[in-house]
Amino acid sequence: MKSGAFLPMTTLELNARGWDELDVLLLSGDDYFDSPTHGVAVIGRVLEDAGYRVAIIARPDWTRPESLKALGTPGLFVGISAGAVDSTLNNYTADLAPRKDDVYASASSATRRPNFATAVYCGAAKSAFPNTPIVLGGVEASTRRFAYFDYLKKKIRRSVLVDTRADLLVFGSGEKTVLEIANRLAQNQSIDHIDGTAQLVRDIPDQGIELPSFDAISADASQLVLQTQLLEAGLGPHKSNTFYQRYQEGVVQSHPPRLMTEAELDKIHGLPFLRTSHPRYLKKGMPEIPASIPVRWSVIAQRGCPGGCSFCALGYHQGRQVISRSEKGIIEELNRLSHDTDFKGTITDIGGPTANAYGLAYKDTTRCQKCRRSSCLFPVICSNLDVSQQRFVHLLKTARTLTGIKHIFIASGIRHDLALRNRSLIKLIAQSFTGGHLKVAPEHTSETVLKQMRKPGIQLLEEFERIFQAEGREKGLEQYLVPYFIAGFPGCTRDAADSTARWLTRRHQKLQQVQNFIPLPGTMASAIYAAGIDETGNPVYIPDAAERKRQKALLLGTERPRLNRNSARREQRDVLPGHSRQHRKGRGKKTRK
Repeated sequence: MKSGAFLPMTTLELNARGWDELDVLLLSGDDYFDSPTHGVAVIGRVLEDAGYRVAIIARPDWTRPESLKALGTPGLFVGISAGAVDSTLNNYTADLAPRKDDVYASASSATRRPNFATAVYCGAAKSAFPNTPIVLGGVEASTRRFAYFDYLKKKIRRSVLVDTRADLLVFGSGEKTVLEIANRLAQNQSIDHIDGTAQLVRDIPDQGIELPSFDAISADASQLVLQTQLLEAGLGPHKSNTFYQRYQEGVVQSHPPRLMTEAELDKIHGLPFLRTSHPRYLKKGMPEIPASIPVRWSVIAQRGCPGGCSFCALGYHQGRQVISRSEKGIIEELNRLSHDTDFKGTITDIGGPTANAYGLAYKDTTRCQKCRRSSCLFPVICSNLDVSQQRFVHLLKTARTLTGIKHIFIASGIRHDLALRNRSLIKLIAQSFTGGHLKVAPEHTSETVLKQMRKPGIQLLEEFERIFQAEGREKGLEQYLVPYFIAGFPGCTRDAADSTARWLTRRHQKLQQVQNFIPLPGTMASAIYAAGIDETGNPVYIPDAAERKRQKALLLGTERPRLNRNSARREQRDVLPGHSRQHRKGRGKKTRK
């Protein structure tokens, strides 16, 4: 284990720093590992770098609010995060069966993360610190900043700000926002109207985009689809819109998002992260926190994702605008990792939400400001987006020349439709950055379902696979794709599911990653699921529990698809792996003679 100063978690660690009081206390649903991939650790390090005294209570005991006072009352604010993932997703499977493990918990954790952890922790913090400002953050709070569909309760719920009466909610890249909050409070200034925050106010703002009221959405779930459309259009790249939503208790107002710059991201990743679990979890030979292991030797290259997939909350939380780090900053981080005494020579990932989104740029930002698309990549890749990926190619080529590093892999996966725009990138990945398997996410094969998902047609995956495997064979490598599929998605009928299962059968492919659809707050797919209509207002088929179970079994190969003669006859014309279309056509002619 490395030596160095973790962010304090005990009074002994506070005393070791000579602190008799705190400025900021961070409560987290995850156990603490000190990594630039872990949100609470990042916020803590940024505040520490600015000179603030900050400590963490991980997995707090919300049943005993007085236990939160163990480190004293913070002078500025209490920051609360449910953790790296939504607590519903963390605690339950897609079929709402309780999960048996928590990858963000150490073996020594005694306190289970509660459902809707943001609100539960907030209630405990308000009880413990009634006169201290409460600031919510993290993906759970961010995606619940306006009305949303709660999959666990099966109902439309109010903004988390209305439910908790927290002072502020931080969304997106929160580092600069949290620092401004601390600076203002330290100077006894108001924390109203800060970019990157949402708050519950009394009066309707003078300007901004009004969303359907909570009462309107509660009465008609189709209004949730409209809300999501307004947010997606107004939160696109290079936009700075204010939104507001009426409640009986007041108005929830979100201020324009705040994005990081290249230099700011580089500075954050240069902070003294120890990249391991806090020593309190490693006593008596206890293992690392599971989630910390795959990211310990990884590097984040960018934030934001232009995909706008309907089931993903990333665009709502982090934004569709891609912010890339400098190549210099990434190379410096790789060099630091390579000199770590525990480093064994393998970088597990250089990536982000989408690895090959690194370096994507917008040609004309004024076009972005007028654009109302929900995705920069669907139904076609936007002509205003520079998708050459030359910066990513150059970064990878530079990275593989570094001494002390034997292997570099891309574990975060790539967007195959983007990769097809640059064959030299596919060649580079196949020959130098894949350890036999590469993650891709086609999600489905049905055009109808893919349209609901905002994903490209399956033929693009097949084209990418042919090129990828050919480039690997050129170097004597046998490479495979690991595709990710979603079952039970809105619009996925029995026929669509059977068709996808037959596609897998023809490829003799056993899937490693299949997930039943989960309607997460803040996503268009969740709004469609709740309303039973698609984005155009037309009714859409929603698979019930039995059909969801059947569709997952089909994709896993534990149930056989129904035979549809017309579909089967058409599908027999498709190409099997290792067989060219021309060869199959020629073989057929020879048989007829």
